[in-house]
Amino acid sequence: MTGYDIQALADRAEITDLFVNLGRCLDEHDFDGLKEILTEDVVGTTPGGTEEGRDALIAQARRNHEGYERLAHQFNSILVDVEGDTATVRAYVSGSFGHADSPAPVRIIVGQYRNKLVRTSEGWRISELIVEPKFRVGEPAPRL
Repeated sequence: MTGYDIQALADRAEITDLFVNLGRCLDEHDFDGLKEILTEDVVGTTPGGTEEGRDALIAQARRNHEGYERLAHQFNSILVDVEGDTATVRAYVSGSFGHADSPAPVRIIVGQYRNKLVRTSEGWRISELIVEPKFRVGEPAPRL
């Protein structure tokens, strides 16, 4: 790990944890928890559309996840690049969506995240969230 100082490693760990927590919030329907992950003026482009502002993006997440009792979001290949008080993240997420009456998912989505983050007084927050769908298996996305 040549070239990483303690602050860079701490920033990378905090940012990686932020993405794991993003998945946890979606899986557990903890939509209020997303307020601690996103900036107020976040812009998000996901398979559900483009939204501007934290409240609008959280509402979109709620619409697209509330109908599923079983959710599993897994982030991998997380590549973090920190430059001062800004950062970029490239990662893959696999999302499995299912219902309480069956352990079989009804939809699986794999997407590539490309995000921008800013350091705030409360810690790192996502300021731009882009999810590019790569694969989808199962039922179609809901129409919004």
